[in-house]
Amino acid sequence: MTKPRNRSVPDRESSGTHPLLSKRYGRRKFLIKTGSAVMASAFGAIPLRGYAAEPVNIGALYPTTGSMAQIGVGCAAAAKLAVEMVNEAGGIKSLGGAKLNLIISDVQSDTTVTRTETDRLITGNKLSAIHGCYASALTLIASEVCERAKVPIITGSSSDQLNKGRSYTFTPFARASQFAQAQLQMSKLVSDKPKVAVIFENTAFGTSTSNGLKELAPGEGVEIVMFEPYSAGFTDAGPLINKVKASGANMLFSVSYLNDLILIVRTVKQVGLNIAINGGSGGFVMPDFYKNVGKLAEGLQGVAHWNHDIDANAQKVNEEFKKRTGDFLFEYAGGLVAQTFMLADALERAGSADPQKVREALSTLDVSSGYAAMAPGGKVKFGPDGKNIYGRPVGVQWQNGDLASVFPKDEARAPLIKS
Repeated sequence: MTKPRNRSVPDRESSGTHPLLSKRYGRRKFLIKTGSAVMASAFGAIPLRGYAAEPVNIGALYPTTGSMAQIGVGCAAAAKLAVEMVNEAGGIKSLGGAKLNLIISDVQSDTTVTRTETDRLITGNKLSAIHGCYASALTLIASEVCERAKVPIITGSSSDQLNKGRSYTFTPFARASQFAQAQLQMSKLVSDKPKVAVIFENTAFGTSTSNGLKELAPGEGVEIVMFEPYSAGFTDAGPLINKVKASGANMLFSVSYLNDLILIVRTVKQVGLNIAINGGSGGFVMPDFYKNVGKLAEGLQGVAHWNHDIDANAQKVNEEFKKRTGDFLFEYAGGLVAQTFMLADALERAGSADPQKVREALSTLDVSSGYAAMAPGGKVKFGPDGKNIYGRPVGVQWQNGDLASVFPKDEARAPLIKS
């Protein structure tokens, strides 16, 4: 019997809202359902009963405890929503309507735990693929384990190192070097002669992004007047910001995760430094950033690999996520919803749950519509190195407590507010 090779999971966008997105779920019910997903890290897969076809196991590695717990819990919630969407749409047709079965492992915001949990997840379960882990430092380790085990991993993490020497790693969104170029180009929205101070945390994310800034700045006509690393998780940003003040910069690029960026923005205000800020990605694009700094965020710019206003499908998913959690669907969580549909597309075309066949199907993914194409530019196709050849970031700005896509101009969803 020949299995269909070109069918993708129906996302129903042609007839309006996805069936799941038309339902209203109470917050209590959502928390119960999400809690059951997180509990899977201790008790195995979420049970899916009553289906004729054997469920397809998808692993999810996220830091649901530790310093990145808030982000990890949001990712787990988005992963659960995405699986429900695929299953409500009929599952994997070429596998007899098989449902996706989500297995979440808590990597505890720790590199050592990430290695052991990735290995445990793979050896303890019959997996078709994995997605994770938010922080590039964690994802680099998980991808090493996946490579040895020959299990594909798809990730929104941005380090360019992820695509070096890997055959089972797929990155459908912008790379760190692309973020850097977008930030440099956006600096010209502030000044014809940008003088930029770059401060960055000494992690895989911070180092790769900042090095990209340094390498690309001359070609973009941007002068970097300060290039300073700092220890992630510091408690006093005063000395660093005083150096920025003395540098003569008219724009600050801070390559930081959430807590560091909150401290940096508050310190800029405290020392009376009047400077435009592009917070890049990482912590800047999280709802909790605005919750912590309030109106200090208004007008600040950043870059993201995904934003909830990029297309109609993203807006629909965002509305459902907001109903469930009270927050907008942030960059990484929104991207992993799209990634789940990319995996579903690969499973559909592979006609198999075997991880190596799923890997082959991912390598030939080529989508330009539906939830799987829910990315800046609306296209996903992987090159030989596992990068999306169409991958690019979107420039965002905090406006009225929300993130609006403002760059590039032809893809802007709101006009830039000059502050």
